[in-house]
Amino acid sequence: MARIIAVASSKGGVGKTLVSMVLASRLAAEGLRVAAIDADPNGALADWRVNVWEGPAFAVEAEPDAARLAHRIPDLAEGAEVLVVDTAGFGNQAAAAAIASADAVVVPMLASRADIAEATRTVQLAQGLARAARRDIPVRVLRNKVNARTAVAQHARGEVENAGLPLLATALSQVVAYTELTHNGRLPRQPPASAEVERLVDELRGLGWLPRAAK
Repeated sequence: MARIIAVASSKGGVGKTLVSMVLASRLAAEGLRVAAIDADPNGALADWRVNVWEGPAFAVEAEPDAARLAHRIPDLAEGAEVLVVDTAGFGNQAAAAAIASADAVVVPMLASRADIAEATRTVQLAQGLARAARRDIPVRVLRNKVNARTAVAQHARGEVENAGLPLLATALSQVVAYTELTHNGRLPRQPPASAEVERLVDELRGLGWLPRAAK
């Protein structure tokens, strides 16, 4: 049975689809059996996997309907080692179904006050769904499009810490390599992006969220 990772935020434009692309493609490149569900009505992840991604194939299915999604998640998880679920950029029933089905939740976040507020709401939603289900659904916030040299990024990190949000140590930089991935279908090969992807996967493995790479 797959480890199910939901990538979620109630705010659009924070990079959920990019993070889903990075995780699914990086793990598939390791030789793991990966599946992905695109629960966003725009279908960007599914379209990218079919028409752009140049690496090892992984299964993908577009399903924005909450009722059908709730059934498809366990179905696809049966034949995979990792299942990544990309959710819509707004709070909806499909996102709630994905979080409730997940083993863990990654919440991408930008640096603005609105992004911090929405990340807080998404973390609270995940925690509430976990209580309702009477099980643990760990959640971590992933800072995205970070320029670490700016005062804004440093201030935002302080605001996140003050809010008590569970934060991943890894952050993704605002570099062109991630945009190129969406266009050329190739994982970043040069730092800082390549190193960040490695650190992200290693950190999620350290949390027990991902299986080890295939030998």
